[in-house]
Amino acid sequence: MLYGEPELSSYPDRYKKGVWLFNNRFFFECHEILEEQWMESIGTEKTFYQMIIHAAVAFVHWENKNRKGVLSLQHTFKLKADSIPAPAYMSLDIARLKQDMIALIEPLRQDPNLALAPFDQTVTPTIHVSGFEPLECDEYELLVLGRLIDEDDN
Repeated sequence: MLYGEPELSSYPDRYKKGVWLFNNRFFFECHEILEEQWMESIGTEKTFYQMIIHAAVAFVHWENKNRKGVLSLQHTFKLKADSIPAPAYMSLDIARLKQDMIALIEPLRQDPNLALAPFDQTVTPTIHVSGFEPLECDEYELLVLGRLIDEDDN
């Protein structure tokens, strides 16, 4: 545990919901909910939220077929992840997320001719946490965060 790291019992619900959103490929919504948390944070915690937001937005760009955006956000994600002096923070396995992001996105940086795979066929990284269960967002929360869910998608 890093000095000043929040205790498990005080993790904000927005963070727990952001993890659920990321892991369920609601990347835009993850960005939206964690941006609110990021604006209220300072220090390492602020950098931590930025790190997750940048990872999520990389996949928003992927979904929109914006290769340059994917590479840019991967770069800033890695900078934020590297600036947190621990392999895990707030029970999130940063080292694993970083490794998974690099494995998926760096080949695009290495080969400019490599096309983005279709988003619906891309296996995106999962955020691994310990000590708590991510909080599921209901349909209303998803709507408020920006995505209308069709009944067929449930």
